[in-house]
This record gives sequence, C-alpha cells and structure tokens, in this order.
Amino acid sequence: MPKIIGLLLAAVLLALTANTDAAVPRRLVSDAQIVAQGQPVASGAYVEIYQHRAAIDPSFLKVMESADEEVQRVTGLKLDTATYGSKVRVYVSDAIGVSNVWRGYQHSTNPKAIVFLNLRAYQGAMSGKNATHVHELTHLFTWRYYSHTLREGIADYVALKVFPGAAVGPNPGGDSTRLDIPPEVVDLLGASKPPPEWVSTDPLRRRAYYYASYQLVNYLIETKDLETFWKLYLSENPEMDIKSLYGLDRIDAVQAALGVR
Repeated sequence: MPKIIGLLLAAVLLALTANTDAAVPRRLVSDAQIVAQGQPVASGAYVEIYQHRAAIDPSFLKVMESADEEVQRVTGLKLDTATYGSKVRVYVSDAIGVSNVWRGYQHSTNPKAIVFLNLRAYQGAMSGKNATHVHELTHLFTWRYYSHTLREGIADYVALKVFPGAAVGPNPGGDSTRLDIPPEVVDLLGASKPPPEWVSTDPLRRRAYYYASYQLVNYLIETKDLETFWKLYLSENPEMDIKSLYGLDRIDAVQAALGVR
C-alpha cells in the first residue's frame, strides 16, 4: 500500500509540474561550463542567443528581443548597462532543470547579463504558452532588491502582463485553483529574508512560494501603482516601509493579497 500511495503522489506531482520548471534542478553541468561550451546561434540589438547540447531555432532571437522590449514597457525600467553591458546573453540547454539567471538566487553578488533556459521554457516561449523567459529577463532589470519574494513576485507579474494565462516557472498557466499557502511561506512574503532551502527542494512549497509572491505584488500594484511598488522594492526595510507606503502592516497586506480574513 505505501508503494501505491507513493506512486500516486509522484503522478500528481508530475501533473502539477507539466510544462513548468521542476522543483529540483537537473543540473548536469555548471553555469560556467554552459557559458564556456555554448555555441552562438543569433545576435540582435539587445540579445544574443546560445545553444548548449540542443539545436535552437535562430528565430528565438526575435522572441527574446520582443520580450526585452516588453519588460521595458511594463516596468518602465532600462537595463543597467553600467553593470551588465549592452546585451543579454541567453543560453538554452538540455542540461538545465530549472531556468535561472547567472548564479541563481545569489545573482546580485556577481551580476552578469546571462539567462539560462531549459528546453521546456524555450519551447513554451516559442509557442507563447510559457513566460518563464520573461520572468528571468525581468530579474536582470530588477537585480537590486531586499525582499526575495518581491523579486520573484514582480518577475511573475511582468511575465503574466506580457503573456496572460501562461505558465511561469513552477506554476502552470490558466485559471488554476488557489493554492493553500503554508505559514512558513506567509512569514517570508514582503520580508527581507533570504529564500530557504526548501524553495529549491520541495515542489509543493516552491509552487506556493512563487504563487503567493505574485499575489502579493499584484495586490500592491493594483492597490496603488507601479511607482509606489518600486519604492517598496528598493527599500532596505520593506517590512516597515510597507506601512508608510500602503497604510498596512506587512501581515495585513499579505492577508489581503491572499484573500485571508
């Protein structure tokens, strides 16, 4: 019986993560190795495309160039060329489990204009059904931050503004049922705390973490505007400044965003 239950849970998890990034990275090679071994595919005004252990259609350049323009339009931001240079390098590889930017969650310690996409994200971007490429690209435009949940939430917000209803990262597209948000996720929303290890290792909590982060950011932007949100995003103490900017304590804003009474 335990074996049957285990198989059923595995099947449910597989269904939940279909067309999305898996929770545990299937990283066969390092970021640096992918960069070293990547082969150029196409180069445009804003983006360069590279392939690693995969054959990538050169027309993907147009998809990424359009995404770059859309991120600028939605956010009102420009790429920090003083830090990054003038072009973003995008590497598509079959050795990547979870799409990410250079150094992942530690990107801000060594920022480089590099995005790594797995084949699911690439194929979904080509079909318009997955907006993970926009999510990752947004991270480059918003690389200075103090709340990781606000960082992930705004990346999902921009991605879904560009491709409404698309899959993004660990969450499938469409009008999915609201997720139950564990208290350990609630404790992190809007706070200046680093992401815990389980965000990368626990599929269900990972989904909840990204879903709730998006819900909070969407609520804050709809409540005020994007200009006010950027003030909170750049605050070194968002737990305190959310009160002065929105008139709500952090937990009250989180509960309102998640529909909790």
